[in-house]
Amino acid sequence: MLNEEDYTTLKNSFVESQILFDKLNRVADQASALDYDESGLYTEDEDIYKRHWLKLSSKIIDSLSLCLESHAVELLKNNSLEMRELSINLIKEEESSKIVIDYSENGAISISQIS
Repeated sequence: MLNEEDYTTLKNSFVESQILFDKLNRVADQASALDYDESGLYTEDEDIYKRHWLKLSSKIIDSLSLCLESHAVELLKNNSLEMRELSINLIKEEESSKIVIDYSENGAISISQIS
């Protein structure tokens, strides 16, 4: 479990990264609008969206890592691009916390600590 000081640091880091979360939300919008037909032409667009998701989420994680130097930060991969959540593990010594950030609403995020 995160202590109050670490949680405040985490929250401030995410607030500073709000524009990146909004961009991730747009990537999810674009991915959900993909037309999955038999032609296979959608795979190129899907690969582009996957790269955008990875680049944006990596920037968020890198920023968090700089703020929470005492923690190892691990990004967990989403099952689909349409998911509007970022899941991470924060590891400090032998203690691990799973954090889920819901960015489904532009301009707002919701942070939940699962474990």
